[in-house]
Amino acid sequence: MIIISSSETTRRRALGRFCGAAALLAGLVATGVAAPAGTATAAAPDPTGPRAATSQTRTENGRLPVKAIEKILQADGHVSKSGVLEVDIDRTDIHVIGGNPPVRFKDGFQIQHELFFQSLGHGKAILNGDLALRPQEIQPVIDSFIAHGLTFQAQHQHLYDLRPMVWFLHFRAIGNPLRLAGAARAAIAKTSTPLPQHSPPHPTTPLPVRKLERILGGDATVGENGIVTVTVQRTDRIRLGGVVVDPDLGVSTSIQFQPLRKGRAAVVPDFSMTAKETQPVITVMRRHRWEVGCLYNQETDEHPQLYFSHMYRVGDPVTLARQIREGLDRTAAKRA
Repeated sequence: MIIISSSETTRRRALGRFCGAAALLAGLVATGVAAPAGTATAAAPDPTGPRAATSQTRTENGRLPVKAIEKILQADGHVSKSGVLEVDIDRTDIHVIGGNPPVRFKDGFQIQHELFFQSLGHGKAILNGDLALRPQEIQPVIDSFIAHGLTFQAQHQHLYDLRPMVWFLHFRAIGNPLRLAGAARAAIAKTSTPLPQHSPPHPTTPLPVRKLERILGGDATVGENGIVTVTVQRTDRIRLGGVVVDPDLGVSTSIQFQPLRKGRAAVVPDFSMTAKETQPVITVMRRHRWEVGCLYNQETDEHPQLYFSHMYRVGDPVTLARQIREGLDRTAAKRA
């Protein structure tokens, strides 16, 4: 007869929990499929090495497991100054022409999945995102949202004259960041999105990046094909699903510039507005002859409720940036 002390029993139980969590993480990383809703997803070591696990699988003190999330999603991300991780995944398999005058949208311009992760501490994060879809992909993706515990928030077009037309489905969730990444990856697997994807190591652009930043009052990044994205944060307090979210969690105004010949650019601002801000912004932009795209909500259970509208124009990027700033001045956006 073998007698096991209470301390030994505790040690063995802890070891069992550790091994179970490690196996779950390994499965997420290997397959990209999320654990079923309600499955425990306690932080476990990254399979790539025990030393990396300490900083990469916890959200304590505002840290996100960036490398592990990127590995599950098979795409590179960008961490904002406030610590929000954004992962953009291009629909390089969809070749779109749109706008007036019409422009061929290059990879990295508008037609992409966008995923935002914000640490909530204590092993939890909030995910807010949207997927760019062909019509035949919509219902399978909705089913995947439901199967993996993601909250389906919105379905709409962004611009009305794309050829072929692309639809955008917005979703959110709160939980273990690796499980959230696995759930998002499972939804993306219902599409024909080419993976893996990697950001260009040293992207360049002919556009005046710093001048655009100064005019707009936001932070700029340069991506593939010289495309510049400027995000201008909202300054009010936004709650999403009962959680106060960072302005970088996809709830602020984002502006994209695609370089064209002769110093011009195709420009699409995606304005973030409250109900009271919507009419003043649209009035200003139509005065400058911007094409106004769809007006919609993209989040549910959001306070205050935000409305979004993509707009389109081709011209001198600096002039267009100044016009966009006029629109931003009608909102609670950060001042230039």
